[in-house]
Amino acid sequence: MSSSGRVIRRQAKAALPAVVAIAAFLGLWETLVQSGLAPTTIAPPSRILALLVAERGLLWFHVEPTLLTALVGFLAATLAAFAIGLLVHAYRRIEVTVLTMGAVLDSVPIIALAPILIIWLGLSLTTRMTLAAIICFFPILVSLLQGLNAIPRNADELFLVLAATPIQRFRRLALPHAVPYLFIGLKIAAPLALLGALIAESTGAEWGLGVFMLNAMFSLQVDQVWASVVLSCGLSAAAYGLVCLFERLILPASTRSRVA
Repeated sequence: MSSSGRVIRRQAKAALPAVVAIAAFLGLWETLVQSGLAPTTIAPPSRILALLVAERGLLWFHVEPTLLTALVGFLAATLAAFAIGLLVHAYRRIEVTVLTMGAVLDSVPIIALAPILIIWLGLSLTTRMTLAAIICFFPILVSLLQGLNAIPRNADELFLVLAATPIQRFRRLALPHAVPYLFIGLKIAAPLALLGALIAESTGAEWGLGVFMLNAMFSLQVDQVWASVVLSCGLSAAAYGLVCLFERLILPASTRSRVA
């Protein structure tokens, strides 16, 4: 058997327990609902799947703006974390202040920030993207700063002796050491960006998966509520998996295991 075949077989074997557990859970869920042992507010997986297939056009119409909001918010949070990380790397004495301010911002409920941003920016797509960026900013910043602080002391001193500029030290020394840590924050932030987009759509959006979910809930459309919930969970898992895929493509296995 070829090496690629062995890798595929090993990965399939590792994933088998999770697949069996999920199948058993879905089977139990379906059985409880069909037998009347579960509340009527719980839709069976068969009806949820049928609705996802039958209403795929309508669902995609609502999913598309949600994904756009989450993606732009995620990228904006990443860029902001990089900018602040460069600033902290150049002026180490402000690190505690930056982390404190970030922790305070992260501790404020996103629902409480929404009215303030609406007053500043109005009921716009920019407001929803900003909310998505805020909710996923802090994990990226913390992981990046942790990676920047993991630079070997000898290497840092060598760059100082060579009179490297702060940008050169950041680009050639700090960033390569920080990337493995950064991916930890990105994997946390990717699902959070989608959550932020869903919450932000409750601030007056006309369409989006969050709007679809709220409309279904207020009109007591149980199947639509559960379909939107399952779809949200699937998109969050896909976002996490996509970041993991990029991590595998960019970083060697030895580097990933060093920070795991």
